[in-house]
Amino acid sequence: MPSLAIKGYLFALLGVIILSPDALLIRLAGDEPLLISAFRGTLGGCMVLLYNQLLDRRNLFEQLRRIGLWWVLTITFFNGISQIGFVYGVSHANAADVLVIIAFAPLMSAFLSAIFLGERISLRTWVATSVCGIGLAILFGQSGSTSEWSGLLAAVICAVSMATVFVIMRGFPNENLTGCVGFGNMFSGLACAGVVLLTTTGEIGHLEWMPMALMILVVSPIPFVLFVLALRHISAAETSLVLLLESVLGSFWIWLVVSEQPSTQTLLAGTLVISTLMVYSWMGLRDSRRRAKAVIQPH
Repeated sequence: MPSLAIKGYLFALLGVIILSPDALLIRLAGDEPLLISAFRGTLGGCMVLLYNQLLDRRNLFEQLRRIGLWWVLTITFFNGISQIGFVYGVSHANAADVLVIIAFAPLMSAFLSAIFLGERISLRTWVATSVCGIGLAILFGQSGSTSEWSGLLAAVICAVSMATVFVIMRGFPNENLTGCVGFGNMFSGLACAGVVLLTTTGEIGHLEWMPMALMILVVSPIPFVLFVLALRHISAAETSLVLLLESVLGSFWIWLVVSEQPSTQTLLAGTLVISTLMVYSWMGLRDSRRRAKAVIQPH
């Protein structure tokens, strides 16, 4: 394997490892999802923009002017919604359930690409979706779950919003859209801050600041920087394959620290969804490499 590809995999793997305790830190920060989202989004978004500026010396206007204001606002909106959905989901549902649902996002993006970009849905995508659908049916149909339906719904909204962002970003493969991610985080934070201020009549809830500081300064922003670096050396498909580890690692941290054990149905659904997505991503990567070799081979 070329040294540049190894470097790309290391960047992606390091990004996943840093991102994996995100759900745990949300749990440790407190029981105020709107307040957590307010600080996590606003300050975390600022850190994303700061780290992005260290990577891309162009100002934000130069980075984003080619895609136009409409798409900047669209990505900002859906990324913001995904941030709120993730925090609310982790706060109101079993973290393993949330992470399994969110892992489904890349497959959702394939269907959104077919609708909005006119891409053909392959048989492999239909099969993978059917198998993952069985896994999600097991997840949603389990009895005696500690997950609230509102939390599971928030996870679904998060996954759909993430898939929407993936599809839009695919339409601009040569542009650095990290700034939109930062704006989206800030949008979610400011929106939640407004709701907190309007609905709180007494003292604003208490948060644990050590988990919040780790989340804002390290766990939320730095992985995006590492993923941008990884994409310089490996493909998006390879990066997505590494990202599937987050569901496993995130659930592990929750179990290790707060002793929240996933149910048997969650383990079954998670195994079904994650293994299917790994095979699906690997087959897509293999086909992409075959096409690339066919293009460069002399006729």
